[in-house]
Amino acid sequence: MEIARVVLSIFVALLLLATGGGKLLDLPFSRTNRDQLNVHPVLWRITGGLEVAATIGLTWGIWFVPFGLAAAIGVVLLMLGAIGFRIRTRNRKIGEAAVADLILLLISVAIAVLSALTLSR
Repeated sequence: MEIARVVLSIFVALLLLATGGGKLLDLPFSRTNRDQLNVHPVLWRITGGLEVAATIGLTWGIWFVPFGLAAAIGVVLLMLGAIGFRIRTRNRKIGEAAVADLILLLISVAIAVLSALTLSR
């Protein structure tokens, strides 16, 4: 159980570092996504900052579980927002990309549950 929590945390942290970093650095792939989703640039950068913060929380949460739990809950909320923005576009192609967000949401729920179980021992 502990190994699964750590591996999933590292996986999600690396993924969020790439996507959040892209948003903060305004990289072309990120800008294209932002424009397709019709998100204001300031909100996009804030989301990138939250993703990088979640990366830090998940990483620190490997050793200090309450931070990992809080970060995982934050990622769940971020993914709910991401799915909402994709659905809002009513563009089937963009909406299909919500599957990746849904998978990340489910992995984050698993991290939160594993962290809660670790804390309850």
